[in-house]
Amino acid sequence: MALIEALVASAVLGIGLAAATRLTLHTLHTASDTRQRTVALALALDAMDCHQSGRTGCALQVSSTVQGTTYSLQVQLQSRPGLALEDLQVRVQWPTSGPALGTVGGHLGGGLGAGAAGQAQPHTGELVVHSSRDAVPVWLGVSLP
Repeated sequence: MALIEALVASAVLGIGLAAATRLTLHTLHTASDTRQRTVALALALDAMDCHQSGRTGCALQVSSTVQGTTYSLQVQLQSRPGLALEDLQVRVQWPTSGPALGTVGGHLGGGLGAGAAGQAQPHTGELVVHSSRDAVPVWLGVSLP
């Protein structure tokens, strides 16, 4: 009888340890995904600020590596006909691995590739930021009295 109780206790303990391990792995994937999204947002906002300010030399396409992850940044400028406005769109993409953790708002997210269930498959994270700016040249600014 004691042997059966020991086997049941061992099975319950094994299931508990497996659940704790899975929870830890999920937490690590979530932390990594959050870090990558934060870096992508910082890169997108830097590019947006550069283009919003009207400075020359702002790149429309750039690739940078931060903490081992390569981020691809693309900027699109489009004039609105009939208005003195330009629409800005900054798109940041990066490769990720692990289970798809879902999307958090608008254009964030990615999907899993084909493969065995439960395996970490590569997918792409994406962040898109939109804004507009006036198309009036800087030299046409307001004159002082």
